[in-house]
Amino acid sequence: MLYLVGTPIGNLGDITRRAVEVLSSVDLVACEDTRRTGVLLANLGIKKPLVSYYKHKEQEGSEYLVARLQEGLDVALVSDAGMPVISDPGAVLVNKAREAGVPISVVPGPSAVVSAVALAGFDKGFVFVGFLSSKRVDAERQLTPFVTSPLPVVLYCASHDLESTFAFLHEFLGDREITVVKEITKMYETVLTRRLSDPVDFDQHGEFVLLIHPMPQGVATELSPKEHLLKYLEMGMDKKEAVKLVAKERGVKKDEIYKVMLEI
Repeated sequence: MLYLVGTPIGNLGDITRRAVEVLSSVDLVACEDTRRTGVLLANLGIKKPLVSYYKHKEQEGSEYLVARLQEGLDVALVSDAGMPVISDPGAVLVNKAREAGVPISVVPGPSAVVSAVALAGFDKGFVFVGFLSSKRVDAERQLTPFVTSPLPVVLYCASHDLESTFAFLHEFLGDREITVVKEITKMYETVLTRRLSDPVDFDQHGEFVLLIHPMPQGVATELSPKEHLLKYLEMGMDKKEAVKLVAKERGVKKDEIYKVMLEI
């Protein structure tokens, strides 16, 4: 059996009883960082062989683990924090194990994205895109389908990328509201709601979840195409995205709105 085991995202007290039982019973624990998982297991009084399984070695790591599973071993997959597969290694192994006919079971545990959505008070659903690509063109491609989404868009962000991510989001999406959640379940757990144009003047240490609020709905389509465009441009939206959105809301071809943009 392959077990996908959720582990604490900060507070070690969040480990579940079933997670402890499974980690105690398996033959092998696959993890991103053997040192971090070693500390967790030592805290739980568990001694198990550890195998390194991280993003850049998923293919060969999966082949090794599937071979062990086919030999009859039980394997637990954990990430450094939270749920495996969710913006962490594991998808390759899950798919290869399923193809090989290996049974898979999930042991639910803490999840940063779900915890952050709850802390932000969003109850109508959300869009989760994980970490943005470091390449701007790919980051734009990740976000483009959700520019006009009526749901909040949730991102993970490393502390060293925070300022550049805010700048990119402001330029690409306009001056939206954003809720910043950091250090979830830890002593300095923080929830801040601000605008993308505000300075990033808060403590930037820790792990961050960013929840981008939906674009204000109901821009009046009785406006002229020029006024409609200017409305979005004044919000700070990228010209290309403004053209696309106005064309969609007015039910016309983008070429027509592009001509108006050229006039502006």
